[in-house]
Amino acid sequence: MVIVEAKNIVKRFGKITALNGISLTINRGIEGLIGPNGAGKTTFINIILGLIRPDEGYISVFGMDPWRDGAEIRERIGVLHEKPQFPKNFTGREYLEIVGSFYGYGKYDVIKKVNKIIRIIDLEKFVDRKIGTYSAGMVQRLGLAQALIGDPEFVILDEPTANLDPTSRIEFLELIARLYRDEGISFLISTHILSELERVCQRVSIICDGIIRERGSLIDLTKKYVTQYLIEVKNPIKLYDRLRDESIVEKIEFYDTKIFVETRNWREFQKILFRIILDNNIEVISVLPRYGALEQVYRKVVG
Repeated sequence: MVIVEAKNIVKRFGKITALNGISLTINRGIEGLIGPNGAGKTTFINIILGLIRPDEGYISVFGMDPWRDGAEIRERIGVLHEKPQFPKNFTGREYLEIVGSFYGYGKYDVIKKVNKIIRIIDLEKFVDRKIGTYSAGMVQRLGLAQALIGDPEFVILDEPTANLDPTSRIEFLELIARLYRDEGISFLISTHILSELERVCQRVSIICDGIIRERGSLIDLTKKYVTQYLIEVKNPIKLYDRLRDESIVEKIEFYDTKIFVETRNWREFQKILFRIILDNNIEVISVLPRYGALEQVYRKVVG
């Protein structure tokens, strides 16, 4: 199912070109939109939401024009902006019930809806505390709960983990993956923090200077761009001795049980690696990118 279809979108702010001919299709699932600050991510999100109008190009959301049909589209989309602000003297429950009333739910339906979201988002432990006492992770969960009040089909998360510690980032993104799996909600995650996205995103678009530089599944992008791997085995010296003479290996070294390999052609290297492993009965523990796969992809694409 196509949610967003953009073709040759251009947006200028005075002499600054924020988007320079973006073409992008966002389908059902979990999509990552990554790029440095100022790359055009937030401008593109605002165009999807119908908050600003592109200067050139075509865009549709659920088959509608977001500028003309913005109100109808926003009824089907939830949004969590970077650094959400909430009234500190309200409890989380009180705030969510107020938000629910804006959607036209009756009092009983609001309570029922809020209780369901509290359960789904795991807010029970702190939802009846004052929002002013919340940690950053609690605030992000409350923001996600607010984004879900209207039963959206598609939720946009703008830098959702930027202010979280590593543990909270992991927990938040695992929650996103669960919401897609169990509730069927699709997500667009816009961020410049790469490592955690590998846990949840099915597809990634890399934007820089208002241009989509690369797009694809993480598997395909890894095959195309990732060249550095760590191989952990029970007998690294045996594998090292057989790999170091292979012409496809550009760099190799080992320490402890790990072998670092840099190769110019991972697909061909895989064939050689697995042949050596099978022929020599070498026990493999893991074969992983040396650094985060998405980080390597990003560095190669953006430079």
